[in-house]
Amino acid sequence: GGAQAGPPKKKRSQKRKEWHQVERARRYAARKSVRFPIFTRSVLLWMLIFAMVGMAFGASGAFWWAHFNAQVTQLRDDTKDFEQREQGAAAAIDAQRNQALTQVNDALAPLSGVLADAKTVQLAQTFAPSVWFVSTFDDAGKPSAGSAFALVSDQNEALMATSYGVVKAAALNPGPEITVSKVTKDGTEEVKAELWATDERNDLALLLVKRGGIPVLDWAPDDVQAKALGTRMYAVSGLGGNGASLSPGMVLDTSADGFQHNASIGNHFRGGPIVTADGKVMGVASVNYWPSNFDPAEVHFSIQINTVCKRVMECGGGTKKKKSKDVQPPADAKAQPGAPPAGSPKPND
Repeated sequence: GGAQAGPPKKKRSQKRKEWHQVERARRYAARKSVRFPIFTRSVLLWMLIFAMVGMAFGASGAFWWAHFNAQVTQLRDDTKDFEQREQGAAAAIDAQRNQALTQVNDALAPLSGVLADAKTVQLAQTFAPSVWFVSTFDDAGKPSAGSAFALVSDQNEALMATSYGVVKAAALNPGPEITVSKVTKDGTEEVKAELWATDERNDLALLLVKRGGIPVLDWAPDDVQAKALGTRMYAVSGLGGNGASLSPGMVLDTSADGFQHNASIGNHFRGGPIVTADGKVMGVASVNYWPSNFDPAEVHFSIQINTVCKRVMECGGGTKKKKSKDVQPPADAKAQPGAPPAGSPKPND
């Protein structure tokens, strides 16, 4: 038989064309096989990165949220009893303030008397209209000075209490003149006085002054005088730049004979009133009243003001008046010779 013919031989151009097609398909397949895994791995990598970042932010947020909640809880625990603690703090502050005030007051206590004295002494001029300066002479003809204060007064005359030691020489007949004077804004006013009654033992004397309208000081109530021990008192003189002056002291003892005090009593204070801190008369200043029969030196005795009614005046029914010629003075008291002028003053206490 004859030889079998093979497939027809392809042309070179046809072969080249087929090779290009195959090569193109191979390259395309290769590109596809490589591109997809790279893209997939990139996506997965970014997803992993985002996941890790998200987990990091989540963990951080969880941590800070837990920390914030812990702080809030702590703050709530710290402030849940805030009102109670605020009240306790306010009470503690008040207690400390009160304690501080107490300590300050305790520290100032020794000075309280001095401060009160300084304030009261400055008010001496309030006593000036009622307390007058007394001038006369003693038995040896030397000047004798003291003070006197009005017990009762009307439009024409006044009765004034003083110390017997100041006007002792005037109790003799004839005796020296007695003058009471007062410094005023217009100058010095002087008025002659008449010795009306005396009580030497209690160092009391009563003067009649022909000058009315003299203010009368109030007397301290009996209960105040009974509780005077340890209280502040002031001796008042009718001599001073403001018309009067005060000498502070304290009541050291009380008895049926009067009271004892440590106020300085100069000669011009004799016979002046001894007043309480509120200006009420509780006694008569004296340097010659010695109920214990010895000189008490710088610690003086004073007769209580109520004794004036028993010794040199008539007190009762809300009035005070000089003893009339029909009323005999006490056995140990001396009455100035002569009858009183008509119309004894009888003002209310």
